[in-house]
Amino acid sequence: MRVRFKNYYHRKNFAEYISPKNTDYYSNRSEFIAAVFLLSADKLLWERSKSAITRYSVNFNSIDLNGIPTDGYALYKAAKTVYNGDSDISLSEMCDWTLIDDPTMLTIFAGVMLHRNGIKMLNWK
Repeated sequence: MRVRFKNYYHRKNFAEYISPKNTDYYSNRSEFIAAVFLLSADKLLWERSKSAITRYSVNFNSIDLNGIPTDGYALYKAAKTVYNGDSDISLSEMCDWTLIDDPTMLTIFAGVMLHRNGIKMLNWK
């Protein structure tokens, strides 16, 4: 399976933080990669998340969620879940098509696959 980005903007912003040439252990942890992947998928969420992301970690408590649309909030919850190992988002929430659209759901699945299998899912050489 090949991980697909939501759009060009998503790929560009993700690649700014996760470089295919980066060999730093901390920034190559699968939970970090998955969290950055999910946070960078929504433009407004990404703008508010950038200052909460360091080279080594994500401080979810410092991300301002006021005005974030439902899909962006779902991406935030999914990122926090894979990063912390919590269960912040329920399966019923994820399966409710009135809350989360299909492209966002596919992005969440891709983020989970990145968490499970690591950066090799991106097929970066």
